[in-house]
Amino acid sequence: MPDHTAPSSWVPPRPNEQLIALLNTYRLVFAGESDTAERLLDFASAHPDAFLRSCVPGHVTGSAFVVDPSMTQTLLVHHRKLGKWLQPGGHCEPGETALQAAVREALEETGVPATPISPERIFDIDIHQIPERPEAPAHLHYDVRFLLVSPPGQTSVSDESHAVAWVRFDEALRRNPEASIARMIDKARALSRAERW
Repeated sequence: MPDHTAPSSWVPPRPNEQLIALLNTYRLVFAGESDTAERLLDFASAHPDAFLRSCVPGHVTGSAFVVDPSMTQTLLVHHRKLGKWLQPGGHCEPGETALQAAVREALEETGVPATPISPERIFDIDIHQIPERPEAPAHLHYDVRFLLVSPPGQTSVSDESHAVAWVRFDEALRRNPEASIARMIDKARALSRAERW
């Protein structure tokens, strides 16, 4: 019987390597976002420390677009520092992938344990400027987003937010009409119509 166990020298892919592989698929699936995907690919390839806050130009972050099983509601947090409704997400811990950060941040920021619908696929990407603060210069967040699912239920508010709410997609757009949120809602609606991803 052949031995299918991994050799003792096997090392799991580093977060950068994993992200690059996922992005190569993403830019084929979402060809209209290839410019953003290329920028993120270039950044991850050029910066071995791309996932660390100490990376001065910016860093990779992980976000969760959490939906209910009917894919008609999403879970938003009212971000304390930015003063707007957003999907949960944040910085990666050392050695953590963007997916791991997304799942952890969703739980920490909302109290909701959510499961990735398709962990091998990126749901959305966004590159945005973070303004200068006393503890950090202005920098970019290369945000990698994953689609997570959880039944609506009790939530909890972290120190990073003013509020947490399950809202229908139209209400999410009313609370935050930015293109980044609208794009994820459009993708979720398309997936709901397709009934699979």
